[in-house]
Amino acid sequence: MIKFFRKIRQNLLNKNKVGKYLLYAIGEVLLVVIGILIALQLNNQNELRKQRIVEINILEGIRKDILMDTIDLNSNIRGHRFRIETDSFLTNHILNKKELDKNFISNLNYITVANSFIILHDSHFQEAKLKGLSIISNETLRDDINNLYEFDYELLPLLVNDTESLNYSNALTREIGPYFGYDSTGVTMTNSSYKEFLENSDNILYHINRSKGDKSQLLYMHEITLEAALKVAESIKKEIEALKEK
Repeated sequence: MIKFFRKIRQNLLNKNKVGKYLLYAIGEVLLVVIGILIALQLNNQNELRKQRIVEINILEGIRKDILMDTIDLNSNIRGHRFRIETDSFLTNHILNKKELDKNFISNLNYITVANSFIILHDSHFQEAKLKGLSIISNETLRDDINNLYEFDYELLPLLVNDTESLNYSNALTREIGPYFGYDSTGVTMTNSSYKEFLENSDNILYHINRSKGDKSQLLYMHEITLEAALKVAESIKKEIEALKEK
């Protein structure tokens, strides 16, 4: 091809057709420029395609982590609801001085050991931060993901895992433990111990009711975090579908 163009140029010069040579030379330069522009365009498209693949992989990883979190959040929500119901059952039983039964003993023992804990998954979000969050091209989605991890996911574990005042197991164990007995069937309570328990139940009721109030707060925090997580997961799903269609 180069020899072909060189031959054309040589023929034009030999025939003293300088004007046509100049037009030809300009055309040849334009062809080279167009070729370079096309090559740059193809290279840019290839780079964008690579970036899109990385972005999709990051978003898929974040969505997978969030969906795993929703399982844990739902589990804690069910647990908190059960604990709140248990607290209400015990409070009603104690205030009305109902007869001692195995169900009461079992639930009373349960509240001394039942605590919640949560670990949220953020490995793919941390990977996105290392690469630069701008890798997520949708600005609104990027902000939603960042808010979920930097606010909701920071606050909830702090309340659930790190706040000593929300852990009433030790206090309840100290108050309730002396009235329990143990045999081959597990935890027991005699009628005489139960009578003494009722006579000294004011402090126990205080701890149960305070615990119930804080569990209600934790339940609410879990519910709004779950709602936010599901919303972000759905937005990510739509964004992935849109990116794959480009």
